[in-house]
Amino acid sequence: MAWAAGLAAAALWGGAPAQAQSSLSGARPAAEAAADGAQQPPTGHRTLVDASRYPWSAIGRVNVAVSRRGHCTGALIGERLVVTAAHCLFFRETGRWVAPQFVHFLAGYQRGEHAAYSRAARYVAAPDFDGARWSDPLNLPNDWALIVLEEPIGREVGHLGWRALTPGGESEALMRANPVSLAGYPRDRQHAMSLDAGCRLERFLTVTRDKPPLIGHRCAIIGGDSGAPMAFTAEDGGLQVVALNSAADVRLSNGERINSAVPLSTFAAEIAALIAETEPGATALSTSRRGAPPR
Repeated sequence: MAWAAGLAAAALWGGAPAQAQSSLSGARPAAEAAADGAQQPPTGHRTLVDASRYPWSAIGRVNVAVSRRGHCTGALIGERLVVTAAHCLFFRETGRWVAPQFVHFLAGYQRGEHAAYSRAARYVAAPDFDGARWSDPLNLPNDWALIVLEEPIGREVGHLGWRALTPGGESEALMRANPVSLAGYPRDRQHAMSLDAGCRLERFLTVTRDKPPLIGHRCAIIGGDSGAPMAFTAEDGGLQVVALNSAADVRLSNGERINSAVPLSTFAAEIAALIAETEPGATALSTSRRGAPPR
């Protein structure tokens, strides 16, 4: 999250104890990436896109208006359903979740304008997410949230497809064969959507035996990119979200550093349930739902 007033959030930057069963030993939230110039990932190569046009119109800013304003990135994967990172909705200064009425989604936001807007009616976050330890490597698989909007703005601006990737076989073959698109609102250009279209999901990362895996990636991310969708391009030119961007500079047990994303397979059941609830009669509730352009 990029907090306009400089919200401080303590990351376990190289300070998390190594876990015997984990391949991760430290992490830095995407919200805090580039806290110092030497560590700043370059985003200058990212391409500005026309956020008023589908599929980019289905991506937008998640604005949180509390005592200090901040933003993350989110994406419509249903008419009223937005996927983003859980840490975007937890206000660490109070140690509480942000009330839904203070969460706003601006689809296709660009330089003060937006294609559609809705306030959150409610949201569902990972039940095991620990807001006080949001950058702990053991907490990263829980860094997901689904926002149910008051208005079905996905009918107006379209929504993206989604797909569940799991370790092994077809999923890893897709990751090797296809680049992913990451579009978001990095704090160096927070009023314009920019796209990294040439990065890849490198591999699944084991956290512990009893936790779902993460996916490692090397897309250029900084604050504001938290919750950004990571998507494959479908044959029809639409996007199919497979993961959401979560943390930067995750330190692996072998000393390597990599960015992490939460695969949508982690919460596929919750996605399907909320689509069924908010879109009565919807039939595409499988783990490979296609996107829908504006009506």
